[in-house]
Amino acid sequence: MHIKTVRMPGQKGTRKLVKKYGNKLICVRYRYDIETKKRYKTAELIIDESPWEPTEKAPQAASPCITKTTPYVGIRIEFHETELRDSIKAIGGHWSPGDRLWYAPEEYVHRIGLTDRIVKRG
Repeated sequence: MHIKTVRMPGQKGTRKLVKKYGNKLICVRYRYDIETKKRYKTAELIIDESPWEPTEKAPQAASPCITKTTPYVGIRIEFHETELRDSIKAIGGHWSPGDRLWYAPEEYVHRIGLTDRIVKRG
């Protein structure tokens, strides 16, 4: 199963869930299973809240679904592989022109089955 799109609350495809869950909704993911030919709409929700004191400065996340503590890996994707590029963008990936690689959170790269495209550093 791979993630094709991640939507933030208020974006197209999330409005009914925003009405249902309100501020507890973090993000909505659209996952696709090639084997069963099904699309799954999943929601990330806040289910508990409690006080917390960080031991050091907590990193700020670019997206509520991906934290900066998530390790990013380099992935080789050819120019003509537009659907694959869109999948990488949907999971929070970005292009690095200097390295000529796409970088995306390692956890999600494994989930969408692109492990064989990871470029080893050094």
